[in-house]
Order: sequence, then structure tokens, then C-alpha cells
Amino acid sequence: MECPRCYRETVKGDYEGYPVCRCDKCGGFWVEGGVLRNIIETRKEMMPSEAIEEARKWHSSAIPKRELNDEYHCPSCGSTLSRAVYGYDTGVVIDRCPNGCGIWLDKGELIALQSFDEVWDDEARRIFREKGLSRLFENEDHSEDEVKHARAGILGRLSDVLIDFLDKV
Repeated sequence: MECPRCYRETVKGDYEGYPVCRCDKCGGFWVEGGVLRNIIETRKEMMPSEAIEEARKWHSSAIPKRELNDEYHCPSCGSTLSRAVYGYDTGVVIDRCPNGCGIWLDKGELIALQSFDEVWDDEARRIFREKGLSRLFENEDHSEDEVKHARAGILGRLSDVLIDFLDKV
């Protein structure tokens, strides 16, 4: 598979136990279909302390803006990849195939997304402990899928509140 950024051949491998293609020249990753969310939530890899620290302080400044003049094409179907901020509030711009073939992540973006998820999962747990609602995360009566669903909903609502706040500032 050809890298959508530098047009070199990518190398097949795995990350967090999921298949990815990595470009050895630019350090980017091509992740097929719906695999990205699974990679982000797996957390087998130890996140660099710098990435965790960056994720912790992200809210103290504006969501990063980047010059995005270049255009990437899907290595599977050739369509122009569409750009969006992942999860509305991470500040990480991803390039997604409109036909669902996969997602291109530039160097450092995959670690940034995992770090952001780890930090905000910890923050949600802290808030819920303070409010006496930690059973959503720690009660053995809930299946792993129920906990993941609850966590995603909670973080989504927290994100919506934050986005509304930032829009008013």
C-alpha cells in the first residue's frame, strides 16, 4: 500500500494487536475501517510522558489549529480523504476515507489520541468518584461493553459541555 502523504510503500504490521500500515519515511499510519477506536481503547502500549502531559494541559489553551493545505488520497480507492478533528475536542486532525476504507494518521497523532483518551478516562473516573457515581466504572455487575458505552456517553457529554463553553468564550 502506498503512503498517502509521501507516496512510499508502507509496511504492514500491528499496533496494540490490530493491523496497521506504517510509513517508515514520514511515520504516519493507515488504519483500516473501524479499527482506530479499538486501538485507542486497548492501551497496551506505554504512552510517553510528554504525550500524557500534553493531553493533560490541552484545555489550558485553544484547540490547536494547523495549516492543512495538502490533500491526501485513499491508498485503497483513490478518493480524496476528508479532514476532521477526531472526537470533536482532541485537537488532532485525522484524514478519513469518505468510502470507509480507512484513516490516515500523521506522525504522533495515534499516540496523541491514545494519551488524550487515557487522561480523560482518568479524569472522568475522578469526577465520578467525587460525585459518588464511581460504580459505573468499578462495579462488577456491569459488563465491559456496558462500562465502555457509559464511559463513551459520559465523555461525549463532557465534550459537548466543553465545546459549548469554548464557543461562548
